[in-house]
Amino acid sequence: VKEHKLMVSALQRGDEVITSGGIVGKVERILGDDRVDLLISENVTVQVVQSTIQGLLSKPETKK
Repeated sequence: VKEHKLMVSALQRGDEVITSGGIVGKVERILGDDRVDLLISENVTVQVVQSTIQGLLSKPETKK
């Protein structure tokens, strides 16, 4: 449970995640009231509750 809370609190824009319902998307923005906007397809954004995010699939590439 602690690991899940840390993962959810460390989410950033561009992270690719999967929800407990099986929806895969990229974090577009973190909303203040425990919700996240996920881009699930081109021009399709949905709001999900942060605690329903099950796992982090990938972090955005950092440019060097």
